[in-house]
Amino acid sequence: MKFDELVKSISKIEKNMLPGPQAQMQLSPKNRAQFSESYRTSKTRKAGVMALLFPKDGETYLALILRTTYDGAHSGQIALPGGKYELSDQSLWETALREVEEEIGVTQNKISLIKPLTSIYIPPSDFRVYPFLAKTNESLIFKLQEEEVAELIEMPLSYLIGQKEINEVTIEVVTNKLVKVPAFKFDKHIIWGATAMILNELKQLLIDSFDV
Repeated sequence: MKFDELVKSISKIEKNMLPGPQAQMQLSPKNRAQFSESYRTSKTRKAGVMALLFPKDGETYLALILRTTYDGAHSGQIALPGGKYELSDQSLWETALREVEEEIGVTQNKISLIKPLTSIYIPPSDFRVYPFLAKTNESLIFKLQEEEVAELIEMPLSYLIGQKEINEVTIEVVTNKLVKVPAFKFDKHIIWGATAMILNELKQLLIDSFDV
């Protein structure tokens, strides 16, 4: 998708209703329960993440990251840049902005919000994640936070929109079990879990907004 086409359609994206949990659940692992948008436990933490769109050679790209390997529920997974809400953050949007600058080196003054997407609860880590769709008009040079980000992945937005079929893949989860999950495949990467669920809502929102 040409970046100038995206810019011309921002107002329509802003006005369109979100596809919501119905779109998210299409990419949900089958053994995962559907949680309400208000669900949380007494220990649930909040996080802000960003689906950041940017221009490259006239086309629109989406920034994704490959998490480093660590002792945790989301080790080595593909994710949207973002992280945990801190008390010093004025809002979850500010959380997402701060984390994007820390993780991939995009300064906050280059980014503008398009709209919030539907929040999602992640059972393994007991987080409620608040995704934000945003854009920058500038070509980017990324600077990765090596302790947390192993690789920056630049996905053409046209690739996401063009995914008509849902793949089912077998992965090994933290408990060392092999499970089948719905996923997107891009290059050598498998995108599943909460990230795939968020991207599926984004995909449907864009299809509705661009009539593709």
